[in-house]
Amino acid sequence: MKQLIFFTILLVSQLNPINAQTIDKTYRGQWAMTSWTYKFKNDGTYERTSSGHYGNPTFTGEYELNLDTINILNGYEESSGTLNSKYLIENDTIIIDLVNFYDYSSIANNWGHISKKRYDILTKPNMDSIIRIDTEDFSNRVKNSLELLKTKRLIELSDQNNIEIIRITNTIWMSQDSIYKKGIYKEFTDEISKTNYEKEISTFYDWIPNRGMGFYFQKLQVELGGTPHLWSRYVIKEE
Repeated sequence: MKQLIFFTILLVSQLNPINAQTIDKTYRGQWAMTSWTYKFKNDGTYERTSSGHYGNPTFTGEYELNLDTINILNGYEESSGTLNSKYLIENDTIIIDLVNFYDYSSIANNWGHISKKRYDILTKPNMDSIIRIDTEDFSNRVKNSLELLKTKRLIELSDQNNIEIIRITNTIWMSQDSIYKKGIYKEFTDEISKTNYEKEISTFYDWIPNRGMGFYFQKLQVELGGTPHLWSRYVIKEE
């Protein structure tokens, strides 16, 4: 009889995986002159509301828990990036959006939590790490990135696209080799100037000054301009 009860409970939990991992909690925060409220329910559904500069739309859908991460399964696609697919749970009282990195609190008084950008949760790279590639590889990377710059708007580029473009730009700017002043390399740097890349990307990502007064993009964890560390550029192998 005990075995029958055990297998019945096991079967029910398998048929209802969302109900097995849910929460009943509300998180709030403020940023961009807007108050944001996230309500997660035990039935595996959520509701996200807002009030202020971004208006007061309501987004609803389903979610599930995976260890310390809330996975939003649907309903976030039309939120203009204010609601995203993954939220890290910190100390059971804070959730952190893993796309825009704003945090929200479950213990805020009414709308009292001022959201912060939580770049501190990112694993910091060794900024003096060397990324060594050969000339052919570098040339191919330049061609691929140049094609992106010519065919896409800067706002359409992915984080990884921008990391690659930044590393290429730093490598060319810092090189003393005349080969990088002509051909595909000059075409690349001309496109960087034409698209006003340095100025435009600084409006897409939060940044602080690096050594030499360039940019350190906190989300990307790379530097552009100034005197960038090795992590933010390539070292070309001598052939």
